[in-house]
Amino acid sequence: MLIQNSNKIIFIHGWLFGSYIWKNIQGCFPNVSSSELVSLPGYRESSSIEHARKVIDSILGSSNKDDMIIAYSYTAARVLLSSELNKCDATIILINPFLKPKNSTITMLRVITELDEMTNFDLSNFKVTFRENLVILLSDSDEVCDTGIMNTLKHHEMKIVTLKNSPHYPFFDFKEICETIELL
Repeated sequence: MLIQNSNKIIFIHGWLFGSYIWKNIQGCFPNVSSSELVSLPGYRESSSIEHARKVIDSILGSSNKDDMIIAYSYTAARVLLSSELNKCDATIILINPFLKPKNSTITMLRVITELDEMTNFDLSNFKVTFRENLVILLSDSDEVCDTGIMNTLKHHEMKIVTLKNSPHYPFFDFKEICETIELL
């Protein structure tokens, strides 16, 4: 059980959200001594995409072996594509990484120009070393992301756990996420 080996959980929200999305899940793991809610640039703060990259790289670079990082959507994708990922010893759980939108999502996102980059993630340089402590939670009813991209991750022998009947925004039912994380 990965969560039992953790002393600290670092929660990182997805784009267009703030750290507030983790408030109800933060207390679900009573055996973890501390948690941190990270607010990235985006919905609540204006900053550059480069700044968001630096924040993610810094979190990965400064995390300890007994830390757990839980990231969602766009930020989960940023973690997967970070140059610091293979150096990070923390346990990492990524929820619905936003690597490729469904066609119906592209029009919606193009209206928000800062998010244009989200439709163009380049997986050609994807070189993640297989790790037992890196898990992707993937909603099988994701209405935003193209879940077919997960075949690329499976090809790289990534550990993927499916959230049944869950949308891209799984924060309406924290119980399933908490139970899934506890079972990992």
